[in-house]
Amino acid sequence: MKKDIKELICRPFCSFFREGVKEDLICRGAQVVDNLLKRGVIRFAEMPGDGTESFTTSSHRAFLEDAVCRLCVFRRDDCDFQSQESPPDAEPCGGFILIDLLVRQGVISFADLMKCDDEK
Repeated sequence: MKKDIKELICRPFCSFFREGVKEDLICRGAQVVDNLLKRGVIRFAEMPGDGTESFTTSSHRAFLEDAVCRLCVFRRDDCDFQSQESPPDAEPCGGFILIDLLVRQGVISFADLMKCDDEK
């Protein structure tokens, strides 16, 4: 995993991140953010700071689940957030949280996310 993605997304936003554990794996949300950065849709300067922003289920949740979670390698076996019987305290990955925040802040749009579908 790239160090900048780990520092930008995983460490501040992901409750599942464990230093030194499976660092070669990256969630779909982190892949989408990386793609948006590489394409210049967002810049590092526009990224929220330290991950203290709270996650709230936004009005865009169904769309975000489709745009982010549908292609995630963790969805089938490891994701309580997307499971059929999701526990009430289930949290999404850090990438999902960051994308939700960027959408709510108006930094990225649904159209930006749609363009990431084929680019992994």
